[in-house]
Amino acid sequence: MVPLRTLIGKLIHKAHADLMTLTDTLPSMSDVEKKRQILTYSTFIRKQFLKLLNIMAFLANQNKIFQDTVDYLHKIHLELPAARLRNFDIPTAVDVLTTGTYQRMPTKIKDMMAPTPLTDEEVLETFHNMNDVIRMRMITTEVLPSPMRNYRIENGRIYFSIENEFEVVLTLMGHSNDRRWWIVSLDVFVRASSLGKSSEDVDITLNDTQKQHLQVNAQKQLVPPALPEDPSQPSNNAVANPTSSTPVNNSKPLFFPLVNMYDYLHLSCLHMQLEIIYVQAAMLCKTRWINQLKVQMNQDRTKLTLIYWRGGSPTSHWGKPQSNLNALKSTVIEIAINNKDYDIRDELKGLVQKAGIGASIALSDVNASDQHKVLTSLKYPKNTLEVLWNDNPELYTNAKLIESSDLNIERLVLHVTNYHGKCIIDKFRETLISEKSFLEENGLNASNIIYIDTKNKSPSLVVRYRHQRYISIEADSRTGRIKAFDTSDGCSEGDLKLRGLEDRLNNDPKNIARHLLWIRSEVVVREVIALAKQLNLQPYHPSQMNLRTEDLTKLFGDVIGDATANTTNTTNIAVGNSGAIVSNSSKYPSHCVFLQFPQFEDWYFVIAIIRNEFKSWLCCINKTYDQNGLYHAIVDLTYFDCIQLWKDQFIGKKSTTTTADDVYSINKNKRHLEDIFEEPNKIKEEEQDMIPDTKRRRKSSVNNDNNYTDGVALILPQNPNKIDK
Repeated sequence: MVPLRTLIGKLIHKAHADLMTLTDTLPSMSDVEKKRQILTYSTFIRKQFLKLLNIMAFLANQNKIFQDTVDYLHKIHLELPAARLRNFDIPTAVDVLTTGTYQRMPTKIKDMMAPTPLTDEEVLETFHNMNDVIRMRMITTEVLPSPMRNYRIENGRIYFSIENEFEVVLTLMGHSNDRRWWIVSLDVFVRASSLGKSSEDVDITLNDTQKQHLQVNAQKQLVPPALPEDPSQPSNNAVANPTSSTPVNNSKPLFFPLVNMYDYLHLSCLHMQLEIIYVQAAMLCKTRWINQLKVQMNQDRTKLTLIYWRGGSPTSHWGKPQSNLNALKSTVIEIAINNKDYDIRDELKGLVQKAGIGASIALSDVNASDQHKVLTSLKYPKNTLEVLWNDNPELYTNAKLIESSDLNIERLVLHVTNYHGKCIIDKFRETLISEKSFLEENGLNASNIIYIDTKNKSPSLVVRYRHQRYISIEADSRTGRIKAFDTSDGCSEGDLKLRGLEDRLNNDPKNIARHLLWIRSEVVVREVIALAKQLNLQPYHPSQMNLRTEDLTKLFGDVIGDATANTTNTTNIAVGNSGAIVSNSSKYPSHCVFLQFPQFEDWYFVIAIIRNEFKSWLCCINKTYDQNGLYHAIVDLTYFDCIQLWKDQFIGKKSTTTTADDVYSINKNKRHLEDIFEEPNKIKEEEQDMIPDTKRRRKSSVNNDNNYTDGVALILPQNPNKIDK
């Protein structure tokens, strides 16, 4: 037979050879002959390939027929034995017909069938027997950790309940010579607080899969370590396990299954508490404490760091409760799982007695080399969840802020921030009391400082800095900033002045006394400006006068030393856009104002506050031009004696209390001053303030005669050179 490959090859070569011959002979032929030869060649070659195609189709069908034949033969081989007639089971038939039962059934089948249910009496008896076995096991062999000494045995089980952590139910299973503990159920009591909404819309409880995983791992702690092949060498498990040691009798290592299980579950509960606290803190950072609380967790997830108040301001570091510790960590709370390292000082006998009766029997002949390991295993507490504030465990409260069954991190943060704010206010009060003499020298009485501490509100410090003017100083527990509020009836000093006082208190708390003097001087200058406007006097700040250094020295030369000292204390703590009238140099006092007369534009009445006293001058200032531009020059200057004016206008008045006669006299003096200064009937609207303000507020203290007299009394007290207390 000719192979198919050879046949196909010869046909291809034949077609190719004929085609080459045709191409060589066609040029010499006519057109008709060319067409005839091409048609003959194509027809012949087509017939040859069609024959080849038929042969290949036949061969393919033949292979299929062969395969089907083989398959059918194999099927017959498999199915034919089943078609034979089977031999009858004569012995079984004889047994059934003669005895009526089948007696040849395998007895192993009985083990696969469900046992007969026990009766109630049998169940109770079984439970009673299991209770006796468990009780005997606890008395004779088991070593208990001290937190699990209280247990109960009932219904064939032993119940261990650890308050606010977990409850585990165990039973014994296996043969009498190798019974092991088996966990029947495990409940975890670690929960987040249902109050305060610390973890809104976040489920942070264990699901069924996590509980099962925890139970499986706890069950592994009850499995004893594998014995080494050579009893003379210690096993690896005994070395790795903290509650295992070298063999007591060189055949069996020390193993405390209940101690291992408790240590594992207790550590798991601590990690759960830390994770719940972390979730709560992360939610607080995004909600109520946004931008005020920072949360950090280490890579091992054993330490949580909370930083409140953005790391703290100078005042928060200054007023920290822990006076002897690092100020940079005064706003840091650390919650960590710590493994306490105790000095083993207790005797072995005492710890063994605490571990139960079974421990006394099991550890009666422990080797001297194993005593240290036994002591380490039975010493409690081992792992604890420790809270440190500025590296100090003292939280200044008797309440338990971290309760495992009612976790609420916001409760801890609020307590810490509230107490921190209270310490700041307390230190403000102590500072003011320590500077009592300084305050009294400058017209502030220490008895006018009131400390208010309510149960449900942060403490505050109320200071009377002017007549019927009070400022309340409080600490915001959320932001840590010191807030100042005007609690006086009537007019307010405005946000700019109070914000300026707040900035000073938050950046330089030690000088709170000087800050109070600063706000008082600001208020006095403001009152002077308000009264000056009523008299149609235009106020100017010294920086607006463009006076030369020699003119400032000529004007303030006799008081520039006091002004420099006052300015130094104020300028160094000036903060930003606080609205404070503060000198940036020692050329003029920090609280000073130039009052221009409307009819005599070259004449100015200058008032300055120097160490709680008024200083005033009457001067003539002209505008002068030079190569540097326009500047003001003092032409004439005279000191204005307030004492002499007091004697002339208000002699004989011994009290600052305003009576009806006082009002009449003051109104008369007012008209007298208006006649002197030739006050016009209308105030020009285009006149500018000393310092342009974006907010113009109505001052009720200059709207009526009574308030006006109060203002005069504030500026002209019994001692005209002293500011009213």
